Amino acid sequence: MENIPYIVSETSATLIYEGKPYTLSASQPNFAPFKKALLNGDFETAINYLDIKTSIKEFSDGELSIKDGAVYYYAERLHGAVVDKLLELLESGMSTSAPFIKFIKNLLDNPSKSSVDELYDFLSYKSLPIDDEGYVIAYKGVAADGWSKSGNTQTTVLQGEVNERGQIMNRVGDTIEVMRRCVDDDRSNQCSHGLHVGSFDYAKDWAGNGKLLMVRFNPADAVSVPQDSACQKLRVAMYEIVEEIEIQDDAEITKPYYGVYTDGDTTEYDDDYDEEECED
Repeated sequence: MENIPYIVSETSATLIYEGKPYTLSASQPNFAPFKKALLNGDFETAINYLDIKTSIKEFSDGELSIKDGAVYYYAERLHGAVVDKLLELLESGMSTSAPFIKFIKNLLDNPSKSSVDELYDFLSYKSLPIDDEGYVIAYKGVAADGWSKSGNTQTTVLQGEVNERGQIMNRVGDTIEVMRRCVDDDRSNQCSHGLHVGSFDYAKDWAGNGKLLMVRFNPADAVSVPQDSACQKLRVAMYEIVEEIEIQDDAEITKPYYGVYTDGDTTEYDDDYDEEECED
């Protein structure tokens, strides 16, 4: 396709197509990929973003819709990272958009708006995957015997073996669940009560000479993302243990691939808190 006149700014992008101007504002969900396509000279893709409603509707079988420039899942308006990731998947034509839609459905089952918003912060660290059921894959470090490194006798454990010190046994295949109200939902409390999971790097450091476990959790069970550690850890009410990852000191571990990866930065973090005060 030959060059088409356009103009872009931080707040809007306009394309002249078949003699008519088409403008998208920065508040519209397809603005970022539309602008990127224009700057790359990919005018055919840019034109497709002018009417992304059809592609979303056809792909999601009506669960997703566009109205007045906003993306909705049924009656729930989607914002931020969820919208950006969905449009990226649609653009690439990946069949794994289906797990991402399941992730959205699970996410919207979370009863706490602040928990949903904070989960985006956790997902933004490096690349954390979503599996084919829309669950998030994360990691957890435990002691060499499988017990959590710390515990809380005041926590009500609904699923899982717990000892007299409030520590929880973690075995591959186990589902660990605590009462949601026993999980601290205040992200300003850096180390507090609740089930902790984290990014690969965070959990590997936490494991030390113990075990590193791959776990998965339903976005509906996310509770809070403490503000320390560059949002690499998360408190949840339930998780499932997928497998044990062999810890190697002399080589980087190849991270297993599950489903759709979220995109994020590679910011390093300062480990300046007392981990022994955290409760699992």
